[in-house]
Amino acid sequence: MTEIRPLSEDLPKTGTDQNLTSSLAAGHLALVPTWLPLDVTSGPSYNSAGSGGDGISDGVINSNALAAFVPSNTAIAGPHSGADAFQGNDALVNQHPTEMAGIGGNGGNGNIAIGDGGEGNHAGTGGNGIFYGGLVSSDVAVFAPVNTAVAVGPGSVAHADQSNNAVFVQGATQIGGVGGSGGDHNIASHDSPLSPGTSLTFTGDNHAGHGGDGYFVGSMVDVNIAIFSPINIAVGAAGGSAEAHQTNNAIFDQGATQIAGIGGNGGGFNLSSGTIFTGSHEGGGGGIGSSTGSMVDVNLAYFHPINIAVPAGGTADAQQIDHVLYDQHALQLVGIGGHGGGGNLTDAHSALVDDILGLIHT
Repeated sequence: MTEIRPLSEDLPKTGTDQNLTSSLAAGHLALVPTWLPLDVTSGPSYNSAGSGGDGISDGVINSNALAAFVPSNTAIAGPHSGADAFQGNDALVNQHPTEMAGIGGNGGNGNIAIGDGGEGNHAGTGGNGIFYGGLVSSDVAVFAPVNTAVAVGPGSVAHADQSNNAVFVQGATQIGGVGGSGGDHNIASHDSPLSPGTSLTFTGDNHAGHGGDGYFVGSMVDVNIAIFSPINIAVGAAGGSAEAHQTNNAIFDQGATQIAGIGGNGGGFNLSSGTIFTGSHEGGGGGIGSSTGSMVDVNLAYFHPINIAVPAGGTADAQQIDHVLYDQHALQLVGIGGHGGGGNLTDAHSALVDDILGLIHT
């Protein structure tokens, strides 16, 4: 809103410069007093076209998963008898959570924001991503297959075969406080002056295709526990014959991805234009990335195979083959600013020369 200047301020004051030309020149250098009766001192306004919305999250996201798979295969043969037991197990334990919070929306393309407000003009800018709190993931998986062959008494034959394939996918993807990317081909500017010297200063911000800021304050915690304990037992007693064969293949994928406080990328081919102003002037600039807190990734993979042959007055054959792959990598990215776009134009002083020449001639 325009402020009313009291008439007493029009009176000459001792020690002040009463030259109008020098006052106008000072106005072009963004030193406009708040009491000037011009539209540049009107109330704040905010113009936005095609800008992404802000993403704000405050709290804790918690994921807890527990999976247990305990198959059992047993062959027991008495005197003068035979027993066969065959078992094949394939286990896929997928405990991979994706936790995302505080993500700003991307800016659009081909937008124009023009105004004379004090707070600024934004065209196609990415929304800010703000996260306060915690992202927590804790996963537990247990896979304990048991294969047993027992031959009891003369002439008894027991044969047990077991094949196990297990894949544990426990790594979490945790993303918080990420700014949206700026759009392309946007224009942010303020109104053209009606006549030379009437619109002295633009006090807001002109952002065109600017990437949103990413702020993260809190903690990311990912704890994964996987237990794979296969047991293979062959017992031959009192003239019996026992064979137990077990094959185990296990893959532990516990890799985590934790991303926090990432600024959005700036767009391309955007125009931010104006004359002299007191705010910021950016075209296709990358957003700020800021992270305060901690990232924790704890992985525990427990593989304990057991193979036992007991010839108690008979014959016992226990065979076990194990293949294990552990992947416990962690990718942690924090506090990274966004990339600036290409082909952008920031024109902050296009009218400065014309204004100065106009003042000299007056």
